[in-house]
Amino acid sequence: MTRTANARQDARDNTAKLQSAALVVFARLGINAPLEAIAKEAGVSIGTLYNRYATREELLEALMPGAIEQANSTLTEALKESSDPKSSLELFFNTMMDLQRTDSMLNAALHALPNTTASTNSDGCDELLAIGYRLLDQCHTAKVLSEDFGKQDLFNILWLFSKAICDPAAPNDWEHTIRLLIDAAWVRHPTQL
Repeated sequence: MTRTANARQDARDNTAKLQSAALVVFARLGINAPLEAIAKEAGVSIGTLYNRYATREELLEALMPGAIEQANSTLTEALKESSDPKSSLELFFNTMMDLQRTDSMLNAALHALPNTTASTNSDGCDELLAIGYRLLDQCHTAKVLSEDFGKQDLFNILWLFSKAICDPAAPNDWEHTIRLLIDAAWVRHPTQL
């Protein structure tokens, strides 16, 4: 192997080490973990990290597609078990919230979304949201969800969850409030009152 080929292989190896280490460190300490901790976990110098990723945002951008692809796969697999529109949308919310709680990269991607459903997200979150929007339409067609609960509401719930989960100063019962918002949107038939 030539010297140039060896250097390219070393760069690829360092990139893989840094990405793997970042996932470990971000899972343990959150996405605001010190970059030095990532370099140490990868067994490389901080200079090597900055040589490959000039900013934290560049590192996060490199990791997000994998996190979103995994979330999409997990969500799709979970929804195979669902039998009706209401349980499918409930499962969507529960699965997304569980994923956001346990996957700091996915939560970072959702956390970074613009505050509107009209924007497109190059990070692929639009695929996850499209699943939710499709389920929302199915619930409206089945008349089990209030027509007042729209795409922006679904988006807002996921966005609020992504913000609150990252905020150590968030009230203790914020998740309960989000679940009440979801529960209030279901259509109550006379037999359910």
